Amino acid sequence: MQIGAASAAGEQIEPLISQVVDEIQNQLGPGPADLGFLFVTEHFADDIPAAVEQIQNATGAAHLLGCTGESVIGPTREYEDTPSISLWLARRPGVGLHSFYLSPDDINRCGSEDACRSLIPVKDPARTTLILLADPFTTDIEALFGGINRFLPGCLAVGGMASALDGPGVNVLIHNGRLYRQGTVGVAIHGALSIETVVSQGCRPVGQPFLISQSDQNIIQQLGAKPPLEIINELYHSLSQPDRHLLAQGLYVGRVIDEYKQEFRRGDFLIRNLIDADQESGAIAVMDRVVTGTTIQFHVRDAATADEDLRALLAPHADPPPAGALLFSCNGRGTRLFPNPDHDISVTREILGPVPVAGLFCAGEFGPVGGKNFIHGHTASLALFRPA
Repeated sequence: MQIGAASAAGEQIEPLISQVVDEIQNQLGPGPADLGFLFVTEHFADDIPAAVEQIQNATGAAHLLGCTGESVIGPTREYEDTPSISLWLARRPGVGLHSFYLSPDDINRCGSEDACRSLIPVKDPARTTLILLADPFTTDIEALFGGINRFLPGCLAVGGMASALDGPGVNVLIHNGRLYRQGTVGVAIHGALSIETVVSQGCRPVGQPFLISQSDQNIIQQLGAKPPLEIINELYHSLSQPDRHLLAQGLYVGRVIDEYKQEFRRGDFLIRNLIDADQESGAIAVMDRVVTGTTIQFHVRDAATADEDLRALLAPHADPPPAGALLFSCNGRGTRLFPNPDHDISVTREILGPVPVAGLFCAGEFGPVGGKNFIHGHTASLALFRPA
């Protein structure tokens, strides 16, 4: 497996494309690429058609996907609020690649098994990984993942929402020579390679797990025999002073995905925001649908916790290192969360070594938890590529 990545910043996109293509071709050697991803900041939205043509002519990439982002990520740094591009190219004989575009209407049809299987070209779901890039204003991601999780069991999806300027019709999605301003582009990958996924939600559990004993839609009314606010108050007084401070800054709800596990650890929870509370009843509202009988545990988040979480989840994948990676980080990370720039890519390189990496800051990140696909926030989601 051969993978190359390069990035560059500047005011004119044409010389930037020439620069990154030359760098990657030096890494890969002669021959056309099988798969490519191009991430560009919103400054270059109008220049994307010419950039795509320039890349395809120079590399012969059979499948080229990409999108616009608020900021992009290169192999060694994160370009926050800087006109920049990041390019990733791979060459791998024996790998099946099927790229596709889904319109908003297509996505809404994914509630039907026949439609889902016809729209997303997956023959062997358990051995296929999807890389998806979506427009946040026109993609019903819950409908899309609902269809994938139900009708393509075992098929894992990684990627994120494009994050150019707020508002519909601004983001650009790239699917080979065609550009779209709505919907989702993606590629189904299977065959002689392994793609490992890492989803770092940046949180740490506090207290103990509780069973939801009464709920309605996204409202948790009872945890065991007590209202949630009573339990939160007890939790607060049981914590150390530093953790009390974190709880006061924001409390998160981790929903267990696999209820059959005997013990719940990091990575077993789907993290969702706690968005409201009713002082009279003691109920809380969560940014997710909750079901009676589900186990939850409260979580806290800060820069140190997010750093610890990413390191812990990457460490098992370090030996041997992957051939390359795609990195999708929340646009609430970077210097908005960490005291120093380039955090996620620096930790990735520190743990995995100098592997070719490209990506972007997203308005929502995709990745599996407990074998099911979800959209996340404040997350770093990675796809790690290895030879089979």
